[in-house]
Amino acid sequence: MNTASRPAWRTSSFTGNGADCVEVAPGPRAVLVRDTKDGGLGPILLLETAAWAELLAAARAGRSGASGTVTIARRERRTRHRGVEVVTTWHVTGADRTLHYTDTEWAAFAAGVRAGEFDFAPAVGSAP
Repeated sequence: MNTASRPAWRTSSFTGNGADCVEVAPGPRAVLVRDTKDGGLGPILLLETAAWAELLAAARAGRSGASGTVTIARRERRTRHRGVEVVTTWHVTGADRTLHYTDTEWAAFAAGVRAGEFDFAPAVGSAP
């Protein structure tokens, strides 16, 4: 893969050091979402316009719920990331995979959402 076709991953400026957070990359048809705790080796969600809008609305409002193809659940759970057990609270599920975030990670993402750092949407009808 050449560097021109690699996703431009970004995190919220409220994250501090840019590690252990919600990481997103806008694409031509969808927004990609992953967890930095997984070191780029974990699952990636592909959220089309409606699902991306729902994720942003949930983060902005600090709520959980389901809409269309994305579900945001808030419950404490132990998950493993790069061999380390982590207590996570926010769980984002799309299609057949789930991403797990701590309260701190989700709060930094939500602050970035409220500040407008993620005000982008996939361009409908664009080439892949």
